[in-house]
Amino acid sequence: MRGTFWTIIVLSALIGLGSSSEQAGPAISSQPSFEELATRLLEPSYSGSSELVDVEIILEGLPADLPLDPPIPVGARIVGSAVRDGETIEIVLDTRMAPSEAIEFYRERMTSANWTETEIPGTSRGFAPSAATATFCQGRKNPSLTIIAHPVEGGTDLRLNVNSDPQYSPCRQATELEDWLEPIPKLTSPAGAKHIRESFTSSGGSSVGISATLETEMNGSALSIHYGDLLKAADWTLQDSGESGPSAWSTWTFEDDDGLFWNGFLFALDLPGSANERFVMMQASLSGWEE
Repeated sequence: MRGTFWTIIVLSALIGLGSSSEQAGPAISSQPSFEELATRLLEPSYSGSSELVDVEIILEGLPADLPLDPPIPVGARIVGSAVRDGETIEIVLDTRMAPSEAIEFYRERMTSANWTETEIPGTSRGFAPSAATATFCQGRKNPSLTIIAHPVEGGTDLRLNVNSDPQYSPCRQATELEDWLEPIPKLTSPAGAKHIRESFTSSGGSSVGISATLETEMNGSALSIHYGDLLKAADWTLQDSGESGPSAWSTWTFEDDDGLFWNGFLFALDLPGSANERFVMMQASLSGWEE
């Protein structure tokens, strides 16, 4: 009887240990690798979901089951690829081409293969990074290819983004979303400027605005001139301008294709407490509009 009692105690302890081990999860490795760190950093969860996104990292290579065959420039170095949930793929390349040359290379190759370059809403207007980009589609349900070319010393950091999920495809967005930032034109940042954050505002089609925080050596006054030149190139007319300490502003008018008149306000500010952070804002509202 005493032997049976101790047998029960030992079995209970073993079951408890097994249960605790399952709750604690897998054993912690004492020597994590750089690949493990990179993978873990790249696998965030979707909003509202407790599950992590499955990420596969491929060093110096391409995925074996790519849904399309993207052209690779001659002499380009394949740094590697990342596959997220099997539906979004990012390929990293180095090339000695300039960013504009790399984009033109893909325009020629993709259009000759019956792909259509598509302007994505939200990328053709408002403050935009200086990196060159292009998106190619073959219909709303087929995979898309987006090229992002960042200038670096000695050439270009080239990113190829392949999306095979129709629900989030930029090709579907291009046909279903309105260009709600109209009439604000594309305001490309100066070369070397880094976008830290952006925000958007809209009021029923009667007014629209966009702002961005940049990291750049250009001060607010120089940024006001830079973006003002882009507004002039987009047929906006300067009405007034001024400066006060770390800020610069200007007012504008514009007539769109429907004959509607817009008032514009451009503002640039050197942010206090930082040597290189600037705040820029562009707002446009219909002239004479009453809510």
